[in-house]
Amino acid sequence: MGKSTHSDRGERATQGTLNAVNRRQLLIAGGALAGAGALAACGSSPSAKTTGGGSASGGTLTWGSDTDPTHLIPFGANATATWRVTSLIYESLVAWDRNLKVVPALAESWDAPDSRTFVFKLRRDVRFHSGKPLDAEDVKYSIEQQKSPPPPGADLGFYPPIESVEVVDRYTIRLRMSSPAASTLGYFAWNRSSSIIPAGFFEDNNARTQTDGTGPFKLSEYVPNDHVALERNPDYRRSGMPKVDALNIKILADEGARFAALRSGAIDGATFGPDTAQLARRDSDLVVMRGLTASPYELEVQLRDHSTPWYDVRVRQAINAAIDRQQIIDKVFAGDAVYAGKIAPGYGNWPIPEAELKSNFLKYDPDRAKALLAEAGHSGGISLTMLSIADPKSFTQVAEVIKDQLKQVGIEVQVQPLELGAFAERNGKGDFEWMSTGRGMRGDPSGFLADFDPKGSTYKAWYGGGWRNDELIGLLNDGIATVDDAKRHQQYRRMEEIVLTELPVVPLVEPYKFQILGKRVKGMYVSYTDADPGLVEATVS
Repeated sequence: MGKSTHSDRGERATQGTLNAVNRRQLLIAGGALAGAGALAACGSSPSAKTTGGGSASGGTLTWGSDTDPTHLIPFGANATATWRVTSLIYESLVAWDRNLKVVPALAESWDAPDSRTFVFKLRRDVRFHSGKPLDAEDVKYSIEQQKSPPPPGADLGFYPPIESVEVVDRYTIRLRMSSPAASTLGYFAWNRSSSIIPAGFFEDNNARTQTDGTGPFKLSEYVPNDHVALERNPDYRRSGMPKVDALNIKILADEGARFAALRSGAIDGATFGPDTAQLARRDSDLVVMRGLTASPYELEVQLRDHSTPWYDVRVRQAINAAIDRQQIIDKVFAGDAVYAGKIAPGYGNWPIPEAELKSNFLKYDPDRAKALLAEAGHSGGISLTMLSIADPKSFTQVAEVIKDQLKQVGIEVQVQPLELGAFAERNGKGDFEWMSTGRGMRGDPSGFLADFDPKGSTYKAWYGGGWRNDELIGLLNDGIATVDDAKRHQQYRRMEEIVLTELPVVPLVEPYKFQILGKRVKGMYVSYTDADPGLVEATVS
């Protein structure tokens, strides 16, 4: 039987078959190809560019954040703001490079001896920030905890079909899968739900505020709603990284205050909206970076309750047809956004192309919206409450634009902005009617559809006992187990079509991300993942 092993020296593969499938194809489908071409698909997008090179500089880089992380749990966090911080503290078995190629991380190599087995060889020179050496027992503990993360973590629906985690020896771990799983490597590379922690971490620590990772930075201090202070991990496995001695993440929810802090030199860089980016381009002391990221906006719908008007698919279709996404792009994002289906635009060649979304699935047609409402027995209109994230303000701004659009077809919307923690709590419980929110990066195309898996906590909270689509569920199960790339593309295309017709969520747009820096920062880049791995490579002078 052929063998395919990944290591620091690159991929080495020979031909062989397993269950009529090449094992190299299984490894690629599991991670590298899940995001392969995601940046390339953006053409010459500056997301793949940096602010220039630079050698190790030491010093402190101060980064502005629009949102408090709320806690620092290693996995199971709903909030992207949490992951943006913890991704700098924790690592997984493998990682993505900036082109979304799967590369070694805590595992120096891996192999798939058959379609239901992965074997990872661990590095022997890795220590947690506490000083404890990494070994296979830590990996076993971590992966088993990831299946049902302790509170406040939650099962986000991305856990692969891992049947058992076996310690082969101190530096070797074997995963037995209940079925072939093309998503496995992507799950670990993404690292949002797969961080490796020391055995006993949850029993010995308050995971909300205490950390113990192997990543480039370790926690010095976390003051909620003020700052997260990180310091360089001197024992980090990547020589010369990170390039600064300290990283201070300052929480500045107000964009005006964040921009003033940048101009005054109180912070070195941050993420901003398109209007601020336009202003910054006129300032010769600032550098504006722009890149597409996997951060689509969408409307979530609570479909457990059969009595709501929108339980009728025609009402959801009417709302979809009444939304002018180009107006959202122009009014909220100053033209710097694209139409989004359920799989994020730019995610390789997996998403439905924008031209087809515009002409078919997401076509603006208010007359059709009115006709659908009348057909559903609601010609007199309906009313609904739409929760939105207060900061960043763009989620509420999107909701307000949609409120005005829906009013034109007889739908009254009350927009209720919430602080992120309260929003996330109600989102997790399914305590809402509609929500203006967003989704983020996923380790595999299956992750963008994971909300519709009846086994997941999200499905139970939003749809349990109500909406379901058996064809979609069957395709979800088949898609995870399929390693033939062409067949997988057909399956996920059909899944997107079902979602864009049934509309258990209403996809909207995906904005470009702007990061603005002072000129003393070099080496930073906008990552398609919507985290900030560039902070590991950035220098200050």
